[in-house]
Amino acid sequence: MAVGLALGLTAWGAAAVWAQPPAPAIPASIAEVVRSIEANPASAPQATAQAVAAGRSEDAAPIVGAVVRILQPADRRSLAPSVVTAAIAALVAPDRTPFAPAVACAAIRAVPAPEQPGVVPAIVRAAVALAPQARPQIVACAGALAEQLEAASSPATPLPGNSIGIDITLRPRQMGPRQSCASPPCP
Repeated sequence: MAVGLALGLTAWGAAAVWAQPPAPAIPASIAEVVRSIEANPASAPQATAQAVAAGRSEDAAPIVGAVVRILQPADRRSLAPSVVTAAIAALVAPDRTPFAPAVACAAIRAVPAPEQPGVVPAIVRAAVALAPQARPQIVACAGALAEQLEAASSPATPLPGNSIGIDITLRPRQMGPRQSCASPPCP
């Protein structure tokens, strides 16, 4: 009986494995874009935009992820933000805000960890520039770099020539004791 049970479980396990769908292959359009960019990395933004425009909005993120992943580190640093911008701009207008976070996240995930500090902030800025309403979702994709991005995007000092409200924009932890005067130089 134990042998029969073991054989039954083995057969059931094998059937479950065979019943699973195969891992999805890279769609032909993505493979074509990848081959094109491998031959000419500088064409990455244009090739990405063409592939996104020719496909479905749902395909934009996988296309961007594949493109950013195959770029060499120097090319990734200089071209990844343009690839993201090109992909979002190639989406039909109503799909830009809803799909921008997925595009940005795919690009961010495609950047190897050691390169992320030099590449991810530029990717986030590029995506937010084209889909400002999706900013919270895009920044969230940056993970540990999100705090760094938030600090970089909020002004640390007022605009030149305008120091009114400096004690509001700069917190005491950044500046030391709170200033009591309205314009520099303070006593």
